[in-house]
Amino acid sequence: MAKQPKEVTINGIKFKLQPVKPTWYWELTERCKLTGENTKTTKFMDELFKNVVVEPVGVRNDGLAYFDAEDDIKTPGELLSEIISFLMERSRPSGSAAQG
Repeated sequence: MAKQPKEVTINGIKFKLQPVKPTWYWELTERCKLTGENTKTTKFMDELFKNVVVEPVGVRNDGLAYFDAEDDIKTPGELLSEIISFLMERSRPSGSAAQG
């Protein structure tokens, strides 16, 4: 069974999150070099916001720039944590994978 969208509320703002393919997520972490030197945290956050957040539409369209316009540094940090937690949750087993 595929992972279902999820709604979270952070600092009074309701966000609707959609799942992404695992390969896309891990390729993003490689592109942004999240381990080692020269990490690109803002690029990582921006792409996650634009690809995982469905609502509010301003976050989906503008990514991290949405929060710049609001002069909000707290909400994107908390949203990033929620997104990563959501993506790392296992979906319910469909019964087609080997049990072990």
